[in-house]
Amino acid sequence: MKNNAYFSVGKHNELKFTEQGIEEYRTYFGKAGIDIRTIKTLEDFRRARRVAAPYFEERLIAKVKKGEKTLERRLLIAIAEGNSEEQKCLERILDAKAKGIRTI
Repeated sequence: MKNNAYFSVGKHNELKFTEQGIEEYRTYFGKAGIDIRTIKTLEDFRRARRVAAPYFEERLIAKVKKGEKTLERRLLIAIAEGNSEEQKCLERILDAKAKGIRTI
């Protein structure tokens, strides 16, 4: 049996999402046209993840954007979004901060 914060799997591969799992995966699978309520087995879950794979990066970016906007988090967002100008700027600021140089 496999259990985690998002779902549990019984001895016959039946899958049951937790409330946290529904929260975590509903929108992600929904973007791929998959209703999370139709996922009943571990194989269904694996198939849904393969189908939803094109939306994985978008899902990660959304997760990273939650929380306090520290310089490090902003850098991670810039990298994930491919914003090289913002990335370079934030890297310079973080490098200066690491060296004890004050920035404006």
